[in-house]
Amino acid sequence: MNQTLENEPGESVKALLAYNTAMLEQHKQLRCFQFFSDGTLDDPAKREVFLACLQALARHFQIVMFTRQAHCADERFAALFMRHLREEIGHDEVLRQDRGRSDDIWDPVIEAVGAWFASRMSTLDNLEKMVVVHLVLETSGAHMGELSRKTMPRYGSAKYFQLHDEVDDSHVSLAIEPLQNLPPEMLARLRLVIGQAWQMMNTWGDRVASVVLGTVPTLR
Repeated sequence: MNQTLENEPGESVKALLAYNTAMLEQHKQLRCFQFFSDGTLDDPAKREVFLACLQALARHFQIVMFTRQAHCADERFAALFMRHLREEIGHDEVLRQDRGRSDDIWDPVIEAVGAWFASRMSTLDNLEKMVVVHLVLETSGAHMGELSRKTMPRYGSAKYFQLHDEVDDSHVSLAIEPLQNLPPEMLARLRLVIGQAWQMMNTWGDRVASVVLGTVPTLR
């Protein structure tokens, strides 16, 4: 995937957000998102594998949320992070209820991507954690929620996706105000972190497509 990680000397919040939008547009082209419109999910077996992959993502996201909170000692971010945590707690259980089962996929690539995001919550600073979660994970989730509006209600799996459609956009916006008045060198660092996070999400999406289409073996 072609992307530029070099930054102009006058890096701005506007430029950073434009970069994030460009990365999102690339992310939208992933094969896994086409499943919502190309009939793939009409196959019950493929649909269940897809939902099992999302269950694994939901499990990792809960870990990300709790790890970020546990490693935040700065009151300026702790309140924002706690608000987000409270709104996200239990979403993995909502998906289990939609599916009527609790198992998920165990796949080495999906697990590695989830572990990478969780590890960032204990190694990055608070601004970096914020953009990884709110500008990348939540932005991807909001896109998936939008795509699912017409498709998932037909299969009785609507509640989990509706949550993402309704809430994730507001979670993305939580990151905008703390970015204001940052020095260009910090914005440049955030651009690098955002680029890495989008590459990990693209790796996740490509792997989900391969798992659903049966081109790689998995463990259940």
